[in-house]
Formats: sequence, structure tokens, C-alpha cells
Amino acid sequence: MSIANTPISGTLSSAPQTPCVDHNHSAHVVQFYGDDGFLLDELSRFIGPALGAGEAAVVIATKEHRDGLCRRLQMWGLDPNWAVAQGRYIALDAAETLSKITVGGWPDAARFAEVVGGLIATIAAGPGGEPRRVAAFGEMVALLWGDGKPDAAIRLEQLWNDLARSHRFSLRCAYPISSFYREEHGELLLKICAEHSNVIPGESYTALANEDERLRTIAHLQHKAKALETEIVERQQVEDKLRRSQAELESLVEQRTAALRQLSSRLLSLQDSERRRIARELHDSLGQYLVALKLNVDMLRRSPERGELWSQSEELMERCIAEVRTLSYLLHPPTMDAVGIASAARWYVEGFGLRSGLKLTLDAPDDPVRLPDAIELALFRVLQEALTNVHRHSGASAADVVIRRTAGQVTLEVRDNGRGLEQDILNRFRETGAGTGVGLMSMNERARELGGKIQLESTSSGTFVKITIPVPPDCARVRGENS
Repeated sequence: MSIANTPISGTLSSAPQTPCVDHNHSAHVVQFYGDDGFLLDELSRFIGPALGAGEAAVVIATKEHRDGLCRRLQMWGLDPNWAVAQGRYIALDAAETLSKITVGGWPDAARFAEVVGGLIATIAAGPGGEPRRVAAFGEMVALLWGDGKPDAAIRLEQLWNDLARSHRFSLRCAYPISSFYREEHGELLLKICAEHSNVIPGESYTALANEDERLRTIAHLQHKAKALETEIVERQQVEDKLRRSQAELESLVEQRTAALRQLSSRLLSLQDSERRRIARELHDSLGQYLVALKLNVDMLRRSPERGELWSQSEELMERCIAEVRTLSYLLHPPTMDAVGIASAARWYVEGFGLRSGLKLTLDAPDDPVRLPDAIELALFRVLQEALTNVHRHSGASAADVVIRRTAGQVTLEVRDNGRGLEQDILNRFRETGAGTGVGLMSMNERARELGGKIQLESTSSGTFVKITIPVPPDCARVRGENS
């Protein structure tokens, strides 16, 4: 049966007509679709009337869509094979054709003109050289878009437009609307529409019965678009806030990491300083006594009858024992484990005064309430460091030590009558918590580790240091407990 003689108008009238502007004159129309059935119905209404009127048609589509179109044309009483035999219908595979017109995935103008332009020119030549109108459908642009090449798809649309300047045909392109799912796709969709003379929206719009429903649908879509735009802005604000928070967190982590490195360096310096102090004590006191004792032993070996050497050696051994005991007490006074910070402070202040020549006083409570071990040890170390600084650097002749326990905290104060600190050292300590050496830094770190703070004041008539450490109410214990 000849397609040219088939009365298809009545056959097609049973389906609802979609307004199309590409049946009767040259046009480049883009169709968006969500369902393949809708695409094939619309494509049948585009290709069918052309074949039924004796005109030509070119379909460059996927196999699924070529087969689906063929079935629909046959359902409407059209025989595509007869049109093929007459040279009026050509159906090509979109992927295969695309490979012939692209170079490196980009549409080539010369190849497109040769392959597609030659195809249009051939099928448009009717019997006796009389030109035929051509209806063309292409899905190559959809394949490029699906491959993530939107610029290449737009370029191919432009090549179709260029070809229309020298060949007469009506063209329809199609894109699945599901491909436009990202925010940035909106701008690209508008670029695609700009390359076409008309746009056919998806089936959810074209299936509406009258203009009133379409206008309402447009208003609803505008509302959804505005809501989505607002949501995007709000989401962007949240993301910006999260980025700022992340940057602030990273900065804080860097600061804490730097502080930890600095603290580690300070602890190593304190450790080295303590080792040097112990080595100096061993060399200057115990070492000298041991050398003298060795000399006495050598002389006694040669002259055992010298009785005075025995008494000297005994005295030297007593001094060695005393020095070892003193060093041991300095490292960790056993009286503090037994009776607390007040007793240890009294022992240390008395001994330090005798060794240094400073006139020292101590005002400390003598009560049975003990502080946590960590706090008592910190107070003792701060006392050691403070009196060492007074002796070595202040030039003072006297110093007063006060230990006070008040509600929720304990304080240690050391005040001397020395020449005071230089202003730049005082300013540096208030800004950074460190002085010129490790003494002030050590006291500050010990206080901070326990949540406390240090106060430093200095004038030309002396220096005042105050350490305050909080004491949790449930941490105090009575003397004799846990012993």
C-alpha cells in the first residue's frame, strides 16, 4: 500500500493534537519529554503527516525510539518500509551517525555538512528533480548532553541551524527532561531553547485541556520556582556559614596545635633546667664531700693510726647523707604526703633561708583539711620556683610567703623587697604568660593546668607574685585519710 495514497488525516484525528508549528514550514523545534510514550506519540504526529502527504522524513534516533515510531506508524495504517523503498524515509542510528560527524567528541562542521547535509539533499530530491519537503528528527544532541557534553550539544544545534540556511527541512530535536536535574542546568536549558524557533514542553503541560489550566499551571510553576530559588539561597547561606565555621575550627585547631607545640617546648626547657639544677647541687655539695671523703680514705689506708681523719671522714659522711636527704626532699618532700602543703612549705622555707641567707617568713594555715595531691604539688613547685627567682634575680634581702585557703580556692603569695622586674619583662609576661626565662613561664603553666591564674606586680621596691587555684568543694580530705 502506498503511503502517498493513504488517507491518514482521519486516522490521526483520533489522537489529541499538540500545537505544532513545524509541519507546514521550516522550523527548528525542541521537545522535552518525561515519558518515552509521549515522545513517540508526538513524533508520530510529526513524521506521519509528512509521509502521508508524500513528503520525505529523516529520523536519527536510538533503536528503541526508531522501533517504537515504526510500530505507531503501522498502527495508524502507514507502512514505513514502502516509504523507504520510495526513497522518502531514512532511519539511522543516533550513536553511529554521531561518531561520523564528531572529532574528539566535538561536532565537526565539515563532516556534519557532508554526512547530514548530503543526506538531506539526497532525500529532498523528488522524482523528476522536483524538490520534496523534509521532516527531520534527531537525538544526537541528547546523546551529547547525556555524555556530559552540553557545549557540544549546543554546537550541534548551531550546525543544524547553519544547514537550514542552504536546505529546506523542518527539524525536531528531543531531550529527556530528567537530564536537567541540577541548578546549573537551568542556564544551559535556556541556551538550548535559544537555538530553536519553538519549544514543546513536557507532557505534564501539553496534556492540559485548555488555556485556563495552562495559565494556572504556569502560575504554580512560577511559585515552585520562586520557592526553590529561596531554598537555594537559604541553603547557600547555610553552606557559607558551615564553611566559615569550618575555617574557624581549622584556625582554632592550628592555634591549639601551636600552643601544644609551645607547651611541649616549654616542658622540655623546664626539664632541662631542673636537671641542670640537680646536677649543680650534686657537683657543688655532694660531689665535693665525696671527693674529700675519698682523699681521707686514701690517707687512712696509708696511715691508719691518724685518728683525726676518722672523725673528719665521719663528718663528711654525715654531710653526704644530709645532702642526699635534702635533694630528695627538694624533688618531693615526704612531709607533704604525710601532713600536706603547709608542713612541706615550712620545711622548705626554713631550709632555703639557711642556704640562701634570705630572711623569709611564712604564714600558712595549720588545719587538718588537705587539698588534692595535684594542687599541693603545684603549690610546692611554684613556691620553689618563686623563691629561687627571688634569690637569683631580685637582689632582695627578705621575702614573705603567704598561703591562704578561702571558699572554693587556694592562694600562694610571695612578696620580696628586691629591685623589681624591668618593664618590658613585665609587659611580655602579661601579654604572653612568659618572661625571659623558664621560671615565670613554669609558674604560669602549673596554674593554668589546674584552671588557675597568676598575678604579677613589680616596682622598684619589690615584686609580688600571687597564684590562685580553684578547689572543687568535694576534693578536700581530712588529714590521715587515704594514707
